[in-house]
Amino acid sequence: MTFKDLKKRVSLETIIQQQSKLFDICKDKPFWIWNIQAHKQQDIKTKGNCCFNHTIGLPTKDAIEKPIYDYQKGVIIWST
Repeated sequence: MTFKDLKKRVSLETIIQQQSKLFDICKDKPFWIWNIQAHKQQDIKTKGNCCFNHTIGLPTKDAIEKPIYDYQKGVIIWST
């Protein structure tokens, strides 16, 4: 095994560990909390890790974070 092979293996193991941590953090979280009051309460309770989207980061457009809009709810629910 060369140093280059070892570096690739360590990098891959690091990525797998990071993905595993992210999976554990996101597991059992709702994709989005549609009720605004419930969302705010959960946000405070979990310090910003209230739902999947807030945990991984909201979608952005022109470097501005955007919430999930009501019209998208039908698409999300329909596709699950």
